[in-house]
Amino acid sequence: CKQNDDNKRAKVSMILDKLITLTIEEDDMYPSIQAKIWSHIGQVSDLLDIVLDCFIKRSVLGGLGSLPAEILADTAVALASSNALLFSRKVIGRLCRLIEKTCLSPTPTLEQHLIWDD
Repeated sequence: CKQNDDNKRAKVSMILDKLITLTIEEDDMYPSIQAKIWSHIGQVSDLLDIVLDCFIKRSVLGGLGSLPAEILADTAVALASSNALLFSRKVIGRLCRLIEKTCLSPTPTLEQHLIWDD
């Protein structure tokens, strides 16, 4: 049963990754993609965790301040527009869990910590 769930999650991740690529690469369609696709995906609360995973992975690949990271930051606003409270709760919860994990082996700055890449 778990393997079946993993397969479904992988397929959803693949679809989301293609949508992320479309969002990043299609300059002319960018406003429409934000309004017509991501705002509707944001209404599906069961998808928010996996969408956040995909956004974070793609943003990390591009690097801080990169065009993909900035586009995905804008896209996150569109995503959150339909369910701001739930979206912010998930983002803040993830950040709190990550910071909590870093206190087990502290470093001078968070960026130096091994798990900060997560």
